[in-house]
Amino acid sequence: MLSWDYRRLFVNGFFTSGSRWAQLLARGWLVHELSGGSSTAVGWVTFASFLPFIFVGPVAGALADRLDRRRLLIWATAFGILPAVALTVIVFAGVVQVWHVVLLAFLSGAAQSATVPARQALVANVVPKKDLLNAVSLAGISQHGSRIMGPLFGAALLSTLGAGSVFALSTVLLSVGLVEVLRLRYRKPVGEVSAAAPKSSVVGAVASVLSSLRDAARYVRRDRRLMTIIGLVGAHCSLTMAFDSMMPRLAEEVGGGATLYSAVLVGLGAGAIAGSLVLSQIHSHRIKGVMLAVVGMGSGLAMVVLGVASIPIVLVLGAVLAGAMQASYMTISATLIQEIVPDALRGRVMAFYIMIAAGHMAFMNLGYGRAADSIDVRLLLIVPGLLWAAVFMVAVFSLVEMRSLVRRGTFVPVNRESALEEPLAAAGGGGN
Repeated sequence: MLSWDYRRLFVNGFFTSGSRWAQLLARGWLVHELSGGSSTAVGWVTFASFLPFIFVGPVAGALADRLDRRRLLIWATAFGILPAVALTVIVFAGVVQVWHVVLLAFLSGAAQSATVPARQALVANVVPKKDLLNAVSLAGISQHGSRIMGPLFGAALLSTLGAGSVFALSTVLLSVGLVEVLRLRYRKPVGEVSAAAPKSSVVGAVASVLSSLRDAARYVRRDRRLMTIIGLVGAHCSLTMAFDSMMPRLAEEVGGGATLYSAVLVGLGAGAIAGSLVLSQIHSHRIKGVMLAVVGMGSGLAMVVLGVASIPIVLVLGAVLAGAMQASYMTISATLIQEIVPDALRGRVMAFYIMIAAGHMAFMNLGYGRAADSIDVRLLLIVPGLLWAAVFMVAVFSLVEMRSLVRRGTFVPVNRESALEEPLAAAGGGGN
C-alpha cells in the first residue's frame, strides 16, 4: 500500500496539472477573442507557456538534487498561484490585454516546469523501491486524468461565466495542491548534501545543467539508436503535437465555438488516458513493436481526421484519436530510451529528450499560429500529418534500428556500450 506522503504528491500533481490544462483552455480562447481571432496571438501564448520547460525545467531538475525537494515543490507551487490570481483579477476588472496573458503564461509555465522534477524526485523518497514502478505509473495516469478534469470543469465555467471564472478555478486547484504538499511528512535528512556540488549554488546548478546537456548530446550523437528515437520524437512533436494554437480557429470554423474548443481538449485527455491504459497491459516485446507501428502511423492519421472534420462530433473523435496515438508514441519512445541508457546517464539523457520535445512544440506552435492567419488551418493540420506518416515510413524501411523495433519490439543488440560511456566518464560520470 502506497504511503500517505505519496498520496499527497499524487493529489498535488493531479490538481496542479489540472490547473495548467484549465488555464490552457481559458488563455487560448481569451486571446482568440481579444485579438479578433488571431492564431498568431494564440501561438505566442502557447509558445510562452512551453518555453520554460526548455530552460527552467533542466535547472529545476539540478536544484532538486541540491536543495530540499519538498521546499522546492512548495515554493514552485506557491509561485504558480500568483499568475493565476493576477489573470483572475485583470479579467474580471476588464483591463486584460494580450501581452498580459502572454507574460503570465510564461510565469505560470515557469512554475509548472519547476514543480515537475521536484515532484518526480520526491516520489522515490516517499515510496519503497519495490513500489516505485507502480507509483510512477499511477502518477502518469493522474497527469492524463487531469487533462480531462481541468478542461471539463473549465469548459462549463468558460461558456457560462467567462474566462475569469476559469482562472479563479485554476487558483483554487493550485491552492489545493499547495495544501497537500505542505502536509508532506517527509523531510530531507539533516546533513544530506548532493556530492555533485555545494547545495547553495544556483549558478552552480545552471553550470551543471549546461555541462550535463552537453554530455547527453555527445552520448546521443554516438548512439544510432538514441539518435533515431530522439530525432523522430523531434519530428513527431513538430508535425503532430504542435496544433494547440490552431484549435480555437478550427473550432469556430466547424461551428462549435468555445464549447467545441473545450470538448477538443477533453477529447485529447481522454484519448491519452485510453492509450496509456492499453500500453500498461502490454508485456510482449513483439506486441510493443506492433503498437509502435500503429501509433506512429496513427499520429499522422489523427491529424488528417482533425483537418477534414466538418462537424463537431468528427472533430472531437479526431481529438480522442490524436490524444491516444500521440501520447502512446511518446510513451513508447521514452520507454525505449529508458531501456537502453545506463542508469548513471539516464537523468541527463531524459532531460535532453524533454528539452528536444518541448522545444519543438514551443517553436512550432508559434510558427503554425502565425501561418494560420494566412493559410487555411486545415492544410496546416493535414499536410504535416501526411508528412509525419511519410517520415515514419521512410524511417521504418531505411533504418535498421526502426526495422528491428517494428518487427521485434527491441533494438538490434550492440556491443559498444562501454565505448559510448567513455565521453561521459571523462566528463565526470555520475547521473540522476
